[in-house]
Amino acid sequence: MISEGKILVVDDEPNIAEVVRLYLEHSNYEAILLPRGQDVLQTIAAERPHLVLLDIMLPDISGYELCDQIRKMDAPFHQTPIIFLTAKGESIDKLRGFNLGVDDYLVKPFDPNELIARIKAVLRRTVQVASEPANPQSTSRKWLEIGNIVIDLDQYRVTVGGKRVELTPKEIELLFFLTTHPGRVFTREDLLGYVWNFDFTGGTRTVDAHVKNLRKKLGQHDMWNIQTLWGIGYSFEVVQHG
Repeated sequence: MISEGKILVVDDEPNIAEVVRLYLEHSNYEAILLPRGQDVLQTIAAERPHLVLLDIMLPDISGYELCDQIRKMDAPFHQTPIIFLTAKGESIDKLRGFNLGVDDYLVKPFDPNELIARIKAVLRRTVQVASEPANPQSTSRKWLEIGNIVIDLDQYRVTVGGKRVELTPKEIELLFFLTTHPGRVFTREDLLGYVWNFDFTGGTRTVDAHVKNLRKKLGQHDMWNIQTLWGIGYSFEVVQHG
């Protein structure tokens, strides 16, 4: 039977790791289990997993630190999708995770079937981006230029005025979604659904935090801006001159 992908599971609780392994294998995924964080980067480089399931409370290093280290790896490893699978369920924990560039967040105790569904959703987005053609003129390519900003979702690369801006994968996805719908107002709940693909129980402050980070990193520009409509949500506005 053809494997659906290789999943690296980093969790020091043997019972949970075993349950995850069984459900992954039942869904035709190959599971690699690690009980500690110290070998994660080397394993990613050697095994090239399609996705990492990462606990936060590991015995030797925190999942937050590991997530940050993964996002700082050389290409293409820095784009490896990450899902936090953890008992830390407070909103502040989820915000920190998403700000570090995690792709999804699931709190223990969890429904294994939901976990598999989330893995499939994250991998579906990843495969879709990887399979897009490289021609910038193609309508199916996830590439957009507005004024002095260029967003290339194929390469997860954003430049402003020709200079690259370092953004997390989720910040890039949020920016791309807003810029492909200029002038349209989206509520925070809309953005959670469209960009994160799941109802996120951590609250809409996740969206606020990502927009705040985008504004800080992108700076202010005369040609476009991310506008707040108080009590409603956000929109990407293109300023018309002349």
